[in-house]
Amino acid sequence: METLFRLIHSWNRWLVLIVALVGMIYFARGWFMAKPWTKFGQTLLTIFSSLVGLQWIVGIVLLVILGSATGFGVRHYWEHLVIQTVALGVAHMHMAWRKRDLADKTRYQRGFLLIVGVLLLIVVGIVVLPSGIQWRLMGI
Repeated sequence: METLFRLIHSWNRWLVLIVALVGMIYFARGWFMAKPWTKFGQTLLTIFSSLVGLQWIVGIVLLVILGSATGFGVRHYWEHLVIQTVALGVAHMHMAWRKRDLADKTRYQRGFLLIVGVLLLIVVGIVVLPSGIQWRLMGI
């Protein structure tokens, strides 16, 4: 069971990264080229935040599995959890903007900055882990 969740946690990070890169390009183009806002932007943010949410849920399951084996007093588990929980909250901030009357440029700007902010938080959350498990490529 642990192996399955490690595999999902490992592979989903690449989906998060791919969607983040696509989103950053899309939102940067919309922002700097003054494009009109489309529904695709909201869909892209929803996909991104959903993948971050899936990553968080799988991480919680791994925390329970590993914590029950090694003890829940391991500091880096909690540091990682807190930082990734903040990243999850930031990833879902776009839901508050959906119905607001914002300029198209502002929507693109916020989408871009949201993704960059979440990625920075995710990197900080990964860096607090021991080097042996930070960037392990499971299943590749």
